[in-house]
Amino acid sequence: MKGLKSFFEDKFFNVATKIANQRHLLAMRDGLVLAMPLLIIGSLFIIISDFPLQAYQDFMLSIFGEGWGDFVWNDVVPATTGLLSLVACFGIAKSLVDSYQLDGMPGGMIALAAFFLINNLDVEANAWNADLFGTSNLFVAMIISLLAGELYRVIVQRKLVIKLPDSVPPSVSRSFTALAPAAIILVLALVVKMLFRLTPFGDFPSFVTAFVTAPLTFAGTSYPGSALALLVEQILWSLGIHGSSIVTSVMEPIWLNANLENLTAFQAGQALPHIITQTFVENLLWIGGSGATLPVVIYMVIFARSKTLKQVGRLSLVPGLFNINEPVVFGLPIVMNPFLIIPYILSPLVILTISYFGMFFNIFPRMVGVTIPWTTPYLISGYLATGANIGGVILQIINFVVAFLIWLPFIRSWDRRNVLMESQAN
Repeated sequence: MKGLKSFFEDKFFNVATKIANQRHLLAMRDGLVLAMPLLIIGSLFIIISDFPLQAYQDFMLSIFGEGWGDFVWNDVVPATTGLLSLVACFGIAKSLVDSYQLDGMPGGMIALAAFFLINNLDVEANAWNADLFGTSNLFVAMIISLLAGELYRVIVQRKLVIKLPDSVPPSVSRSFTALAPAAIILVLALVVKMLFRLTPFGDFPSFVTAFVTAPLTFAGTSYPGSALALLVEQILWSLGIHGSSIVTSVMEPIWLNANLENLTAFQAGQALPHIITQTFVENLLWIGGSGATLPVVIYMVIFARSKTLKQVGRLSLVPGLFNINEPVVFGLPIVMNPFLIIPYILSPLVILTISYFGMFFNIFPRMVGVTIPWTTPYLISGYLATGANIGGVILQIINFVVAFLIWLPFIRSWDRRNVLMESQAN
């Protein structure tokens, strides 16, 4: 075991750390996080508007009249969830340029201009279609922001900019510094747009949808793809590496895009296209945190005979209710513990299987696409994430019981071992 630990610390840990700290993945994560408050607020309004309780709907109807909730889909959603691509485009480019110790604000602005330039204007309406700003264009926004951010960085670092004297106010100097990069990047964006008009795709967004968005979404939301991602996450955690951070840095754009495509379908009254989404992973698989550790905490608090386990359980209970499980992962410990690693890896994989095929065969409701914070307590999250459907709660209860049964023989044996060690110490 020491040899395995040494190998992972010397070799694998360094590789995993580099992946987690890769500047482009971090920039994508930061850009999406920038949009998260808007997604959560928009989702809360959707829950208020579409809460499936007839008495509630009748009450609101009696106060505000027919169509009382139309403002949510017509006004709030376009101003929150509907701006995801715009916010992500600016945030990713700014974060990327900032990572090079440069002023990222002009980089974000130029990326946003390139995003508008590459997308097609509705000539008849003399406006951009608002759908371009939402989930349908997320991967286009990500690609443009990364390319624009890198180009901006290269141009500025090579000093291909207009330099003003130090006596000029910083705000004015910043504008002139961004002038040359903006001209170069926007001209290149225009050239790309014109070239794609000569192709069968007609435009760059259609090309991205065909060759990037659709394949990535299919792979990332499939059962095998998600199972592999989950397996990697649990193995990394078992070795003391923050597996969630590494895996979500790669998978979050795919899962978030699937989440918002479900929301669009939910709004239109259509069948939900995806089973596995960001909300699916965070609110069904993370029972008390990665590895489904909340059942373990409940066992330690109620049934454990070991004083050590009792104490760890008490310290882990409140964080666990909000899906934070570092106290139990490192306090039990699960990290580098061959005995407890088995249920830690097995539990979420079994829960994934139950949840996926339960939704595939329409036994349980799918996630409607509303964004529920990952710290939302268990059972409440399942109810909200499925559009206030009790079936989501039932599925979470089943998953909790299954995880508890998987953990039970292992944590019970670990409890007995600790009791024996404590008696010998006394």
